[in-house]
Order: sequence, then structure tokens, then C-alpha cells
Amino acid sequence: MLHRIPTIAFFLALPLAAKTYLVDGIVVAIDPAARTMLVSHRAIAHYMPAMLMPFAAENPAELAALHPGAHIRFELSVTKSSTLARHIQPSGEPDARTLARHIQPSGEPDAAIPASPEKLALGAELPDFALTDQNGRTVHTAGLRGKAVAIDFIYTRCPLPDVCPRLSANFALLQRRFSAEDLVLLSVTVDPDFDTPPVLADYARRWAAGPAWHFLTGNVAPLAAALGEVYWAGEGSIGHNSTTTIVGRDGRLAAVLEGSNFRPDQLAHVIARTLEDHP
Repeated sequence: MLHRIPTIAFFLALPLAAKTYLVDGIVVAIDPAARTMLVSHRAIAHYMPAMLMPFAAENPAELAALHPGAHIRFELSVTKSSTLARHIQPSGEPDARTLARHIQPSGEPDAAIPASPEKLALGAELPDFALTDQNGRTVHTAGLRGKAVAIDFIYTRCPLPDVCPRLSANFALLQRRFSAEDLVLLSVTVDPDFDTPPVLADYARRWAAGPAWHFLTGNVAPLAAALGEVYWAGEGSIGHNSTTTIVGRDGRLAAVLEGSNFRPDQLAHVIARTLEDHP
């Protein structure tokens, strides 16, 4: 019977062994003191549906590289008594077509485009700007104070259904979820020569845009550079890296989401947290 003891011990230990799951999500908030992060995650296969919940980091140093809006992946270690997030890694937009890279006529990627030196850090004030919306009215920074603001970059001739149309669909859902008294939506074109106010007005009607959703054109380059939006002309289209910036009621940058591969509820979680932090 002695030869059976190791086998029995192995099976007795199984319930105590940790199970590991892969998690993909968007950071909503970080609490370094508590060593936790609040994450809006996609469904975790064989474990739980998509939801907003906090996770404790096994290595709190990994939290230092994160910011609200960051897309991350990590391993979730689960035992009967605890859960721990391990190997937390920021992960950019997985769709290579929207990465900030030059595309040569041959179709081969060139070197990655460096980030704009004018890009503002989180916590910085939204810079002054004056751009024209789809109704021919001027929208400027001073008129946004006291409300949260979500800013994305699109263009009406975008040929990729999973980039600009997806971003606009996200904003269409946001305007139904949040009051116009709380949230202003700004969609800035990266094709201002073509996207004149009448063109943007037609595009706005397509998305049933309400009065708090402005489609902006004009000299967009300074605002794009400040918010880290990189765009360039290609063959028949414009490439851009699709940043979505959330600004708090205090006029300061609160979160940045890269790319377009996030769900509208994840963006809504980030905005709701921003409104809570800046009531």
C-alpha cells in the first residue's frame, strides 16, 4: 500500500492548486497603495463573463507602466482563497492596419512613426483650440469646462469598417448612455480638406448625432499632436493610430485609449469613473 501514498497525496493537493486564466481588458483606475487595478475585461473563458472588477497585482511594480484607458493582458491565478494578476503587460491595438506605421506603395511597412513630441501626459490641461463643427459653429476649449469630454479622430471616407465606423458607433452608444449635461463628444477629422462642415453634417446625420456630439474640422494638427494622434496620407486613404482621449470636468486629460479594438461598455466604464472622480 505504501506505493499508493504519492498518488493519493497528488489528488488531495489538486483542489489547492491555482488555476490560471488569460485576461484581456481596459484599465479603468489604478490604486498603487492597495496594489490593485480596476479593469473592464472581456469574458474570461471558462471562468466569468465580461464585467468591471478590481484585481490585485502580484507584482505591484507592473502597475507603474499602466494608465487609465490602457489595453492590457495578464494571467489571473485563482485559488480557493485568493486571486492574483500576474505578468501584466500593456498591449497595443492588435489590428495592424491601424498602427502608426508608414505603408510604402509596395505595401511593406516602414519604420514605426515616433510619438509626437507635443503629446501631453495624463493630468495635463487640454490645450486651447478653436475648430468648426458640422453646423458651422466654433467649438473651443473654454466652452467645455465643467463637463467630461471624449475626443476621437475619424474621417468620413475611412474604408475600414473596424476603425472610424466602429469609433463612431461607440460614440453613438455613449450619447444614449450619458447626459449631454455630463459628457461632450468631439470627433475630429484627420481629413479636413475634404471633411468640410457640410460633409460632416451629413456624416453626423448618419449617426443620429445629438447636440452634444460635435464633428470638428479646421486646423486640427495642433490638437492631434497634443493628444498623440498620428496620421498620414496613403494611396487612396489616410492612416492614423486612432486615439480616444477622455478629459475630466477640470479640463485635464484623465485617460487615453489606443486603437479601436475596445468595446463601447469598456469606454463607458472609463468615462463613468472619470465623472465619479471629478463630480
